[in-house]
Amino acid sequence: MTLSQNSLLRAISIDNIKRAIPLGMGQLKRHLIKVPFAVNYDLTYKCNLKCEHCYFFSSVEEKRRENALRPELTDPQWLEVFKYHRSRGITSAAITGGEPTLRMNLLHEAVKIFPRIQIATNGIIKIPRFPGNKQPLIWTSIDGRPETHNAIRGAEIYDRVIENIRDDKRVLISTTLTTSNYDEIEDIVKETIKSNVAGIFFLFYTGYPKDPLLLKGKYLRKAIQSISKVMNEYEDFIVISKMMIQCYITKAHVSDCIFKNGGVQSFYPNGEKKFCVMGNSPLLCANCGCIVPVASHCISKFDPETIEKLKKFPF
Repeated sequence: MTLSQNSLLRAISIDNIKRAIPLGMGQLKRHLIKVPFAVNYDLTYKCNLKCEHCYFFSSVEEKRRENALRPELTDPQWLEVFKYHRSRGITSAAITGGEPTLRMNLLHEAVKIFPRIQIATNGIIKIPRFPGNKQPLIWTSIDGRPETHNAIRGAEIYDRVIENIRDDKRVLISTTLTTSNYDEIEDIVKETIKSNVAGIFFLFYTGYPKDPLLLKGKYLRKAIQSISKVMNEYEDFIVISKMMIQCYITKAHVSDCIFKNGGVQSFYPNGEKKFCVMGNSPLLCANCGCIVPVASHCISKFDPETIEKLKKFPF
């Protein structure tokens, strides 16, 4: 029996079927009472880096050019937002930025309020263990070999990030694939697996047409080949399914995007609702490489491998 066959048998287990039922119930609840399945908060405009592929910086610059950039919410105002959404029955929150660890006190509060939390961070500031047994899932960005990662991030930070995440099973590595790093996938996996974290997943850079960082043609094919190879060699460490890879190519997830249909709502640091986590324009959809709608689409198809792979994500 091959590894992939083993994976398929695990995927159709009773545990996974039971896990899929609440997801379906959550979607039904959203349709009946118009409550999103989850929320995403950009806590702050501030960041301690300026990365070449940062979707957040791009969307904020668009707002600034429109003279539509209002101050970020204060701590008490964010707490009101957290509590309001929790009172409506929302149980899952993704905390992003800017760099969310720059408002660490709000991370502590969010962990108390929401049953399930994901924090997306560049890894420069180590996220502590929170009191009690409930811990967030931490998405930490690694975007290439040390020299490539540092070039993309604009600072010599690779070694510091690796040290901050070492032996932390709350951590999933988040790698955004662009024309700068598409040929380093195997090296990224080989190095990050040594850090003894929970796993790694891949996003494809989301940008406007003609953006030079977008993966197309031979660059896209090379990336797909490399992901397929590491999936076979490091099966349990790679948190992505074959159907998810196909979505990145075909964009099948765009038509039922969980942001567009209201399943997840995303908010700027000033509390204003965004079009989606990637920005504020539907023009981004044609090149969408966001893992959130991709994963949602594949789960909605009850793809067994996706359900098995995404056990490491708290829904």
